[in-house]
Amino acid sequence: MAALTTARGVRLSYLRHFINEHGGEASFLGKTTAHVCFEYVVPMTKPSELSLVDHVANDPMTASFVGPANWYVSHAWMYLFLETVDSLERFFADRDLSDDAVIWFCVFNNNQHLASSYPFEYWSSTFKNGLAAIGNVVMIMHPWNDPIVLRRSWCVFEVYVAVTLGARFEIALAHDQEATFLDDIADFDAFNKMLATIKSEDSEATVASDRDGIFELIRTETSFIAVDQLIFTTLTSWIKMTLEASIAASSSSLETAKRWKQLGTVHDCFNEYAQSEQCYQTALRTLTLQAAGMVDADTLLLEALVASAMAFQHQASWKPRFRSTLAAAIAHLGETHPTTQATRSQYVQSLVYNAVYAEALPLALDDFNVRRSQYGLFDWRTAKAMTEVGKIYSDLAEPRRAARWLRKAHTIQDAHLGTDHADTTTTKFALVMMLVQIGESAAALALATSIASSRERTHGADHPYTLACRLNLIACLLVTGDAATAIPLLLTVKTAFEAHHAQHQLLMVHLDLGVAYGIQSNWDAALAYYRRAFSDVPCKASAWLLYSFAVHTPLDDWTIVRDYVLSATDDAPETWPLSCMVCFKPIVGSVVACTACPHGVVKCCTSCYDQRPSRLQRCCPHDLHKAKRTRTVPPRRFFYEEALRVDNASINDITQRVHSYESYCSTHNVSASERMVVASMPRLNRSWHPML
Repeated sequence: MAALTTARGVRLSYLRHFINEHGGEASFLGKTTAHVCFEYVVPMTKPSELSLVDHVANDPMTASFVGPANWYVSHAWMYLFLETVDSLERFFADRDLSDDAVIWFCVFNNNQHLASSYPFEYWSSTFKNGLAAIGNVVMIMHPWNDPIVLRRSWCVFEVYVAVTLGARFEIALAHDQEATFLDDIADFDAFNKMLATIKSEDSEATVASDRDGIFELIRTETSFIAVDQLIFTTLTSWIKMTLEASIAASSSSLETAKRWKQLGTVHDCFNEYAQSEQCYQTALRTLTLQAAGMVDADTLLLEALVASAMAFQHQASWKPRFRSTLAAAIAHLGETHPTTQATRSQYVQSLVYNAVYAEALPLALDDFNVRRSQYGLFDWRTAKAMTEVGKIYSDLAEPRRAARWLRKAHTIQDAHLGTDHADTTTTKFALVMMLVQIGESAAALALATSIASSRERTHGADHPYTLACRLNLIACLLVTGDAATAIPLLLTVKTAFEAHHAQHQLLMVHLDLGVAYGIQSNWDAALAYYRRAFSDVPCKASAWLLYSFAVHTPLDDWTIVRDYVLSATDDAPETWPLSCMVCFKPIVGSVVACTACPHGVVKCCTSCYDQRPSRLQRCCPHDLHKAKRTRTVPPRRFFYEEALRVDNASINDITQRVHSYESYCSTHNVSASERMVVASMPRLNRSWHPML
């Protein structure tokens, strides 16, 4: 019988027929699908002891309601039955499919008289075969921001099947549920809260062994990340579509502007800044036409949102716009008004994104002080300001101070918002590299792993947020010397960035691959990636890192960057594009590296190596006196010194080179201890006079 009903269903119109046959809507008020099953479906089919679909098909009066199913309905039995029917009717009407829809509806399709006797394998094959034959899934999602359906493991199983089969997946909401969504989305953080709340891996089943079986199938054939990502992608599309429809149906300019702003915030969550700017600009024009006035709180907030979207696109005029908006908000609304706080916070974030750290820090501290005074220290709104302060200190090369701010923010956000909320993951992302820099690599690695999984779950594998988190994770792996795990991740990220034509990110990936293969002593592969980085993006970073690798390997191929280094304009030829792992400042002069540590990772300046051995050992556990260290001079000085080491040049040439070298060292404050001594210059140290 199961095989007979697998690809059959009832027409959408049968739902109304079924309701009317059992007393009309009044009889179903307050009843869930579970109530309907045991109060109506089971008694109705008792004479035949068949599924309702087969029962209806066997009755000549109702057989026309049965046909080949073309939509598989996924829903929770605790949903109100009338709300489920409303959701389906609206869904198919919106797509002009009401006359054609034939639904596979579990309460109707499964034989409820035998249901309790079937094992897990029966149900899993029944649902999977039914969905596979149909190819289209519509899931009822109530409420929109924490659907009950996704708390049930069997419903999650249906999403898993859709993922593995590549089935069409859609969602449906009742009219009242859509109205609730439109009210909820007015909360500026509503979308991020939804992303943090929905998690299929937290679902449950009435029978615990069913949950275990479902989870094993998901982990074997796909992943919870893939399941959640299908849900989020579909739900995000629905949210955008619903807001756009609401805009078209809005009865007032104020409501239209509000919906445009809400649509813009959704685009912001996915780095779609051009689209969000367009939404905010449209909302702003709508309000301005209504003469709301530039001192109106809503108008000022939109001005700030426009400026923020412009800043994240590196447009020229974002900063003056922010300054004037913040000044107007403070003057007309006060320091503590929510619009003033939002404007100041967005201004800080924009300054940080555009690397204007000196200007951002006092503003960020002001924002923190205002929020702490108004909300208290342990409030998530205060924590958001703390994160920005921590990020600024990290960019100002003060990782210990940054880590203190970020740790406090993380503790508050994790408690109040949850570990997967966007604010929490933003803080954790910044904290990871601070932990690496202060020598807490194991903690950094654990944090980076969780962030990468969380971002992939909410934003997808190829989203810029997710890829940035993977680069963070890779950096942690390289610091710990785990090149074997890092290399496959790097190659995956490399493919994604190539698809995006992200040249700057590809430069970082190629350099990291050079480091990773260097850790494995695979010199040919390492050199190939360092050379690839330099050939694709010839710049100081790629040239100097290629040089610093090749000069200490058997490959002796550093000469390919000689022309670039000697011809490039560089106001700081003694300053490396690297930071010291001890003092965290850019390394000036020679780089000291431990050969026992992962290749190309743990490096410090000569000053810290000589004067701060205890701090160095936080990053490098090897004996300072026994472990072999390399010292690498900056490349331009190296090429000067190489020219002095030749023994076949004339005395005049050597004298001129010595003069150039000394002039270079004096100009760039090279210490006497780092300068090349005359005894190292063969031509000047040779008995050249014929009378000697």
